[in-house]
Amino acid sequence: QDDDDEDGNANKNDGNNSLNLTQDGLKKYILYCKKQCRPKLDNIDRDKIAEFYSDLRQKSMSNQGGIPIAVRHIESILRLSEARAKLHLREYVRSDDVDMAIRVILESFIETQKKSIQSDLRRHFKQYLHFAKDTNQLLLHLLNEEVDEELKWKQMTASRSQQQQDEISEAIDIDLKDFQSKIQAMSITSTNLNQFLKSDKFKNNGFKYDKKKKVITKQLS
Repeated sequence: QDDDDEDGNANKNDGNNSLNLTQDGLKKYILYCKKQCRPKLDNIDRDKIAEFYSDLRQKSMSNQGGIPIAVRHIESILRLSEARAKLHLREYVRSDDVDMAIRVILESFIETQKKSIQSDLRRHFKQYLHFAKDTNQLLLHLLNEEVDEELKWKQMTASRSQQQQDEISEAIDIDLKDFQSKIQAMSITSTNLNQFLKSDKFKNNGFKYDKKKKVITKQLS
């Protein structure tokens, strides 16, 4: 019985998070936020939300085969803004709460679109999508997109020979200059590419960087 109690306590302590709360403590914190905190929407930039909605609706409707945005997405932005303010125990919803809510809703909406439309929407609304985002995670996402594009191109242009097919299945090479151009095209600032190329996130996802050749390699098998 004592061993079981110790294991149970260990599991509770393993649930620690950035707030240094146990799972039970986190549940109590969230419950307190729900019951005691009622952030007001008085100070938010409603014009910004309206402009975002109008721009996204126009853009989504102009893409053939795309799913248009609905009024319920605006309601979701307001609810998410309030929820984030609650978690910070704030009396009023701030602009960064709204920005984060817009990013979450926008990412979710874009994922429902066709692949061809997704790329266009991401480029157009990049200033919203980059809000408070981990830079390395963003670079990893762009790099994986580059790998997917290169893989599709090689599959389309490769001959039917077994050797070429095997080469494609083993690894994909990305020229560093091409990747840098993609980063610039997305207007991503405050990035440290060298730091990313040395990071665990880069290595743990099967990537290697050849400094002499200035080539990034993705191991596929």
